[in-house]
Amino acid sequence: MKLELIGKPEGCKLLRLTIEIEGALSLDAHIRAISIRGDFFAIPEEEFDTLERALAGIELRHLGREFSARAHERGLQCAGISGEGLDEIVHHALTTPHERT
Repeated sequence: MKLELIGKPEGCKLLRLTIEIEGALSLDAHIRAISIRGDFFAIPEEEFDTLERALAGIELRHLGREFSARAHERGLQCAGISGEGLDEIVHHALTTPHERT
């Protein structure tokens, strides 16, 4: 299943998520692939692509925590995006079915 999500969580810029998940749509679903785009900045840029690939295989419920931890491990400096913001977008999509595509 593919999720196309968009949002502007508190403290973040506009974020667009494309998430391919394995299994039924729930917080227990595993991320097969994720693309995060938007008006944020990440330095160094090339590490952000590596970070997205590193998120494959985690449960959707751990997206924010893992994003933050792996960004820190890679020395990424991010502005306009946070793990909490990603969780907010995903939570909103799961609790508001008409927002999903």
